[in-house]
Amino acid sequence: MWRASPRCGGDASTADGRRRPLSSGRPRHEADEQGEEHSPMAPMFGRKATPTAAAEAPADTARRQRLAELTATAKRGLVAFAEVGLALEAIRTEELWRLEAPSWSQWCGDVLGLTDRRVAQLVEAAGTCRSLVAVGLRAPSSERVARELAGLPAEAAAEVWQQAVSDADGGAPTAEQVAIRARARKPRKARRASARPRNYRVPGAAVRVVPRRNGWAGYVAALEHALELAKAAEADEAKAA
Repeated sequence: MWRASPRCGGDASTADGRRRPLSSGRPRHEADEQGEEHSPMAPMFGRKATPTAAAEAPADTARRQRLAELTATAKRGLVAFAEVGLALEAIRTEELWRLEAPSWSQWCGDVLGLTDRRVAQLVEAAGTCRSLVAVGLRAPSSERVARELAGLPAEAAAEVWQQAVSDADGGAPTAEQVAIRARARKPRKARRASARPRNYRVPGAAVRVVPRRNGWAGYVAALEHALELAKAAEADEAKAA
């Protein structure tokens, strides 16, 4: 039979008068001799990862290294949509995608899992943010909001944005607030109705461009895309020969 002393951390006495020291009060999950913690919560969170040696940079061209850096930026997600759009714009403008794919649209699909139309939306939203920041305004907090300013000249976009910020009492405007202000400033979509098939005569051939309602980006963009597809097809034929 044990009789505990009323004092916490003291000794316990037995019936025959012998004294037995109580536990020192150290938690059962305290570090062991190797300094490793055995807390019951540790399995839930795992042990601390040991730092590993940094992977060596591949011995490749400077263009391939730049492609890897910009691609990593683009894959971060839509949280940093403006940075993503600028990275994609650089990859497209500098034609870095040619290192990994025969066409821009194929690179977008294979590497990012996006259509070239979706990438164009990200690039346009990033350009809107860049123009607003250039005149001392804060950028929209999401791509959805920035897209409502698409199609407006830089000056008009800045004015619409300031009006929407005022509507939000100085806070972050919603996409609906920006859309209401932008709707009055955007030109009517008469251009789409005027986009008709065009024929282009080139030496030894005739090229016809037929606009479609979905994804129409202009005659030049359509011809450039067609040129990329033609180059890719010729390359495939040369390999098969």
